[in-house]
Amino acid sequence: MVNNDDGGLLQVDGLTVGFGGGEVVQDVSFSIAAGQCLALVGESGSGKSVTARTLMGLAGEGAGVAASALRLSRTDLLRMRGRQWRKVRGSQIGFVLQDALGSLDPLRPVGREIDDALRLRTNLSRAERSQRVLRLLTDVGMDDPALRAGQRSGELSGGLRQRALIASAVALDPPLLIADEPTTALDATVQAQILALLESLRDAGTGILLISHDLAVVSTIADNVAVMSQGRIVEQGPSRQILGDPQHDYTRRLLQAVPSGHPRHTRLSTGTLQISDRLPAMDSGESTSMDSGTGPDGESTRRRGGPLPAPSRDEPVLEASRLTKRFPTGSGSFTAVDDASFSLAAGSTFGLVGESGSGKTTTARLALGLTAPDSGHVRLFGEPWSAVPEQQRRPRRPQIGAVYQDPMSSFDPRLTVEQILTDAVTAGRSLRPARHRAQVKQLLDLVGLPSSLAARGPRNLSGGQRQRVAIARALAPRPRIVVCDEPASSLDVSIQAQVLDLLDELQREFGLSYLFISHDLAVVRHMSDQVVVMQGGRIVEQDTAERIFQAPEHDYTRRLLDASPRLAR
Repeated sequence: MVNNDDGGLLQVDGLTVGFGGGEVVQDVSFSIAAGQCLALVGESGSGKSVTARTLMGLAGEGAGVAASALRLSRTDLLRMRGRQWRKVRGSQIGFVLQDALGSLDPLRPVGREIDDALRLRTNLSRAERSQRVLRLLTDVGMDDPALRAGQRSGELSGGLRQRALIASAVALDPPLLIADEPTTALDATVQAQILALLESLRDAGTGILLISHDLAVVSTIADNVAVMSQGRIVEQGPSRQILGDPQHDYTRRLLQAVPSGHPRHTRLSTGTLQISDRLPAMDSGESTSMDSGTGPDGESTRRRGGPLPAPSRDEPVLEASRLTKRFPTGSGSFTAVDDASFSLAAGSTFGLVGESGSGKTTTARLALGLTAPDSGHVRLFGEPWSAVPEQQRRPRRPQIGAVYQDPMSSFDPRLTVEQILTDAVTAGRSLRPARHRAQVKQLLDLVGLPSSLAARGPRNLSGGQRQRVAIARALAPRPRIVVCDEPASSLDVSIQAQVLDLLDELQREFGLSYLFISHDLAVVRHMSDQVVVMQGGRIVEQDTAERIFQAPEHDYTRRLLDASPRLAR
C-alpha cells in the first residue's frame, strides 16, 4: 500500500489492468508529488504505456481496471466516466506522446490546435487566447512563435513538433503531465532542450510521470524511478539509488545494456548469439541479369555461396569525394550536403552523427546510389558508383544493403516474414516460399529468430523482432556493406543492446562494413571505429571514435557531446 497522506498529487495503489482474462498490469503502486518527476522504465511490453493510458481513462475498449486507489488530488479517477474524463484530460492531466506527428492534426496549424483547448475550456477572449498561444510557444522554446503558430505539423521538424505537442498538453496548466517517450528519436541538442523544458515545468510545480527506455534521460530529470517487468513494479526508489545501486537482477540487466562506458566489441546483452558461419546463397536462377559476370572486386556474381571473404582493413570499400546535393525550395535551393568526403574501410564501422537536418540521411542516400549528387562522386570497391546509370548499378546493388530506423514503413504489411525474406533472397523475382524455405530459415537463424515467426506478418512482431527481420532482409543478398540509418533508436534499451550485439557479431563473422548513422552518441561511440560529425550539410570533424569523443576539436562537436545525456549513477 502507498501512503499518500503527505498531500501527494497522484496516488496509484494496487492498479491492475486486464484484457480478455489476461492481466498486463498487476498490483502497481506509486505516488507523485507536485514538482516531482517519477520515471517508469522497463522493456517493451512491460506495462508502462498501459499504466499511463489508464491514468487518462484510455486503457482501451474491453479493459478491466481495478485498484485500491487511483486518485489525482481529491479526484477519484476510478469513478470517472466518458464526459467526466473529458473534463479531466487537458485541464488536470496533460499527455505527451512519443509520436508528435501522429498526435497533432496534420490539417490544422499548431496555433489553432492549442487555441481550441483554450476556446473550449476557458473564458479567454480571442485576443487573449492568441497571446496565450504565442506565450506557450515561446515558453517551450519555439523560435519565431508567430510564424510557427501558422504552420502545420508536417512543416515542422521533429523537435519543433514535440515542442508544439508539449505546448498543447500544458495549455490549461494541468497539475500532472504524463510524458510517454517524449525524446525518443530526437537528436542530442533537441533532446536536451526538451528535457530542460520538462525540468522547468517540474521546478514550477508540475508533477511529471515520465516513461522512457533511455536510462540516461531518466537519470537527468527523474527524482524517483519505478522499474516494471511483465506488468509488475520490481523495484522503485530515488533515482540515484536505483541507477547507482540496483537490487533487482532485472534492473541490473537494464543498466548493463546501456552502451555508455562499454568499449568497442564488448557485449551489452546477456546470453550468447548463435551466429551461423554461412550466409544463404542468393538465388539468382530466375533471371539472367545477375547470374554471371564479374563484380567490381573481381568476384563472380553467380550464386555466391559460402562465407564472405575477409578483405584487408586497408582496402576502402566505399569512397565519397566532395559530395554536394541541393534541393529546390520556394525561394531557391537548400544545400543538404556540402562538399563531403570520407572513406569506409573494409570490415570497419564508420559513424555519422549530427543534428536533424545536418545531412546524415541524404549522405546515406548518396552512398546507396538512391540520390544523385549535384557534384562529387561515390566509388564502390574502387569502381564508379554514383557516376554510372542505374542500369549499371543494378547488378551490383546486392553488395550494399540498408537497415532503417522504422522497418515497419519499409515492409509490405500484406506479406509474411517468409515472403519478405524470400523476396529479398530472389531480388523480387519469385514469391514461392516452398522453394526458398531453407534459405529463409537460415536468415532467421542468423539474426536469432525462431523459424515459427516466418508465417507472421510485420504487425504481429515486436519492435525488436521487426528490426531483426530488417537486418535479415538486408543480409539476404549477401552484401559487403550495410548502411544502418538509426537502426536502434526506437528500441528499448535491452532490445537495442541485442540488436547492436547482433550487428557487431555479424561484422566480425562476415567482415561486413557499416556506415552507421545515429543521433545517440553513446551508441555511435560503442559501435564505431571512425566518426564523422556533420553540421549544416558539411563535415566539421572526422577522426577515430576515441579521439572524437575524448578530445573533440570543433565547437559544434563539443556542444553535441555536452548536450548528450549521461547515465548518472
